[in-house]
Amino acid sequence: MTPEYITALASAGTLLVIAATALAAFVQLRHLRTSNVLMVLNDFREAYERPEMTAAREALPAVVARLQDPDSRREFQGDPPDWSRPVFPLLRLFETLGSYTNRNVVPRDLVCDMWAPVVLWTWTTSAPLIAVMRRTAGPGLFENFEMIAVLSRRWLDEKREVYPRKLPRMELVDPWADEDFVSASAEGP
Repeated sequence: MTPEYITALASAGTLLVIAATALAAFVQLRHLRTSNVLMVLNDFREAYERPEMTAAREALPAVVARLQDPDSRREFQGDPPDWSRPVFPLLRLFETLGSYTNRNVVPRDLVCDMWAPVVLWTWTTSAPLIAVMRRTAGPGLFENFEMIAVLSRRWLDEKREVYPRKLPRMELVDPWADEDFVSASAEGP
């Protein structure tokens, strides 16, 4: 074996080691991204389930109803009034989820698959409040929240099925369909 041949074999071996290292790094980065996505979505779920957020969800309809009074709406010309503050953590939570979605930290389809009905309910319920606050804060207030609400509405309007097409479904029998006068073959909304 000539020295040139040995050098060529060593170079080819080095190339294989570098290629394998690059492939391993790529796989690790994919796992890291998946881990980060799971962490973000789990943190969101945990935050959403906290008592503070439950209180905010319960307070939201009353805060919006109070906006029927012109004096209450005028209070938003300065700092938001104290009576409206309990709902802000909820609005900021959805703004944060929207920001993560907008910046591709979490995939849009995954967020919509998991949270579309909740996002849309929260946006629809809080929209009058946000509209009043935007009078002074401008259209950028809660725009990431608005974006995920639009995506959620689109997702729900398209009635996307996430169930794998070729995977057979389990037989599901509604034992009370006759009693409740519901068609047993109904697929649901």
